[in-house]
Amino acid sequence: MNRTSILTFAAGSLATAGIAILIAAGPDHDHGHNHDNGMDKVTEHEMQEMMEMSPEKMMAEMMRLGTPNEHHAELAKTIGNWNAHTSFKMDPSQPPAEGPATMTVESVLGGRYIKSEFKMDFMGQPFEGFSYTGYDVAHEQYIAIWADTMSTKITYMTGNKDDDNTITMHGTATTPMGDNPMKIVTTWTDDNHFTDMFYDQMPDGSWYNSGTITYSRD
Repeated sequence: MNRTSILTFAAGSLATAGIAILIAAGPDHDHGHNHDNGMDKVTEHEMQEMMEMSPEKMMAEMMRLGTPNEHHAELAKTIGNWNAHTSFKMDPSQPPAEGPATMTVESVLGGRYIKSEFKMDFMGQPFEGFSYTGYDVAHEQYIAIWADTMSTKITYMTGNKDDDNTITMHGTATTPMGDNPMKIVTTWTDDNHFTDMFYDQMPDGSWYNSGTITYSRD
């Protein structure tokens, strides 16, 4: 199946999905509980727009949503090999655990994502992790998944660029005490140096800086 056929098929699938949304949003259905599963109430204007969208217009919109933009170019600055220094506080009353690490970053899926592979020794044990990071054009936010050898969970994170040109990603950390909100703030010094600051949310809502990784391009 060539690219045109794939897009045509996908456009048809979206049209079918749009009809299903219209049916679900009809007068015989209650929208009062839609927010519980992340769906917003479909307005009459949105219904009309979906009904009037041609397959060609739908294909064009799909191509826009699937095309890398300036945010993907921003992520591409990390492509290459990096040396890192890690510093994490497992216990606030104790000195941080520090050590060297390496990270390799490559572009995947035509520049839509970057894949990072991270390696270090953590508390005397070898540690490996990987992430896929991209930018969701439809929802206008950075997205990332992370998995490593210290967990059987995949962590999903979303975020945006701040006014000071840093990127803040929010997610949920799983600890022996349960799930807890966390965030990573990435700040660039120049094209060859950046820092990741890790924060855990405390019971009073404040943020505790639990770790820092500084990167230098190899």
